[in-house]
Amino acid sequence: MFGIANRGREEMPVIEDTLIILSSSGRADIARVEDINDERILAHGEVEYSVPIGDVSSYVGRRGRVFHYPAIEENVTDCKRIAALERSTVLRQITMFEKEPMEAAAKLPIGKMVMIGAAVLVLIIMLAVK
Repeated sequence: MFGIANRGREEMPVIEDTLIILSSSGRADIARVEDINDERILAHGEVEYSVPIGDVSSYVGRRGRVFHYPAIEENVTDCKRIAALERSTVLRQITMFEKEPMEAAAKLPIGKMVMIGAAVLVLIIMLAVK
């Protein structure tokens, strides 16, 4: 029963974006893209790279998009350094999370309490005078 329903259907291919980094020194690295936003592409290869999106050429392949980043050795080093900085910043933000103190959250409005107390006091005085 299930074999008949699935017959003729093709499985969807797994789509993976790839970043190819070619340095001027003749080295190359092929990295799997982890995240893309408006400013940068974050990819993992031999090391982690954070590459400016405006500096890459993009192509479409069978298995997904292919981004090409031609770079001099200094740029490759900078991309590695920026990726490490992004990772450490995120980890620092996660570990340095502080909850708000309970005193500030549970602070009662003193002005309202004084006004209500004064109204109750005037009401008691008015009832006692009658």
